[in-house]
Amino acid sequence: MKNLRAEIEQAINTYKSGNLIKTETITKKLISENPKIGFLYNLLGLTLVRQKRIEEAEIIYKKGITADPKFAMIYNNLGMLYIKYKSNEADAEKFYKKAIDIDQNIYEPKTNLGNLYHSINKFKKSIMYHKLAIETNPKIPYSYLNLANVYITIGSFHLAVKQLKEAIKIDYYFYQAHRLLSRIIKYTKKEPHLNQLKELYQKLGNNFSEDKMLLGFALGKAYEDIKDYDQSFKYYKNSNIINKSKNKFFLKIEKEKFSKIKSKFNKDFFKEKRINGYETNKPIFIVGMPRSGTTLVEQIISSHKDVYGADEIELLPKILDNYFGKNYEKIDSINKVDFNKMGNEYIDEMNRVSEDSIRCTDKLPYNFINIGFIKLMLPKAKIVHCCRNPKDNIFSIFKNYFPGNKISYSSDLSEIVDYYNLYSDLMNKWNLLMPNYIINIKYEDLVLNNKKEVLKILNFCDLNWDDKCLKFYENTRPVKTASDIQVRNKIYKSSINSWKDYKKHLIKFFNKLD
Repeated sequence: MKNLRAEIEQAINTYKSGNLIKTETITKKLISENPKIGFLYNLLGLTLVRQKRIEEAEIIYKKGITADPKFAMIYNNLGMLYIKYKSNEADAEKFYKKAIDIDQNIYEPKTNLGNLYHSINKFKKSIMYHKLAIETNPKIPYSYLNLANVYITIGSFHLAVKQLKEAIKIDYYFYQAHRLLSRIIKYTKKEPHLNQLKELYQKLGNNFSEDKMLLGFALGKAYEDIKDYDQSFKYYKNSNIINKSKNKFFLKIEKEKFSKIKSKFNKDFFKEKRINGYETNKPIFIVGMPRSGTTLVEQIISSHKDVYGADEIELLPKILDNYFGKNYEKIDSINKVDFNKMGNEYIDEMNRVSEDSIRCTDKLPYNFINIGFIKLMLPKAKIVHCCRNPKDNIFSIFKNYFPGNKISYSSDLSEIVDYYNLYSDLMNKWNLLMPNYIINIKYEDLVLNNKKEVLKILNFCDLNWDDKCLKFYENTRPVKTASDIQVRNKIYKSSINSWKDYKKHLIKFFNKLD
């Protein structure tokens, strides 16, 4: 037994060192000699997951459950695998609950289940399980961060601040919590958190890390609040340099994709193509560049009694990927595709998500590139295109952090301008091809003439007037985008022409704007 304990310790240390091949060899040998120890299967499963050998990891986890059905963490890790790599929420939920049933003394499956419920908008359950995780082990800062994220989504900012401060009290160097807290605080020169951010940033020195990037975005926002725009830009710029080193943007690939879309969808194509899509006016697609007002527009429309706001749902891109591939490499097969079937698939899933609401919004800004496909799939859908002063729009993208490399061009002002030009050119094309299918809403008009623009939007969407659309800030629906805090406030004008505060830093990049 003594030797076994030492060998397991060696396997753990090898895993921690990152030598995954050696870890795999050791754990396989130990499993052959000790086939009833669930911990070993769990360690091997983790090793395989880190090597992206997901199918093998799933098999090993299940063998571990058969060998040692009372080892709780293996159920937890299998649940994580199903969420991250298979998008299988039902089985993940089942395995998290099984882990909790077996061992009430581990916090991981509770906070993971809380995150799962957050992702599917079951917020009461999410809050309950995050609180259970904290009760189980109150010394884990991530549990407080996860709970704070739920509170931000539902607009309970004071509760989010409380959780984030608890997380920082446990771990002063928990940079994610500092950054999230910075998004909620309205800074003054006397705000204590500003001094904390500066102290932490200085301590990191020349560290070119994600931690320094997060603190930089926080400091950029703080200095913007106190109107020290030179300092603000310095921190935004430095953070984006770090972010760009992790995210690669290839303009050539994007140009090819846009060119392929433009060449396929033309006047002759729409004249010749007999549209056989699924005819329903249920969906309202809200499209545009990130930070162009799409979240505000969805908040307004989804305040209507007949409309469910689905937020940034990846449903349409998934359907298109299934039929045409991620980079539309099969777009030439478009004439062979049954667009009625595609539209039906979309509506079936949206009915499930929106609980069979009369109308629904789909606010994935990137869907502007897919308007031609939407017209074929759902010819009676409504397209609301949000546009904004390009200079404000571009700088707003630059100063916001988008986790997960979702917007690969966001860290370089020159690349944002390049992408904006591609977007603008394509939107001009869509408007010429389908003038009555799209309404263009300017953010500035929406702010300065709110009631008039709201009426215009509702009329276009065939929705009766609803006073609640003017009180969108009272809408309690969940919001999970970078505008989650702003849309809980009344209309404000301060973001119009805000780029001018940074004009001397930006003007050279805007010379490339078409």
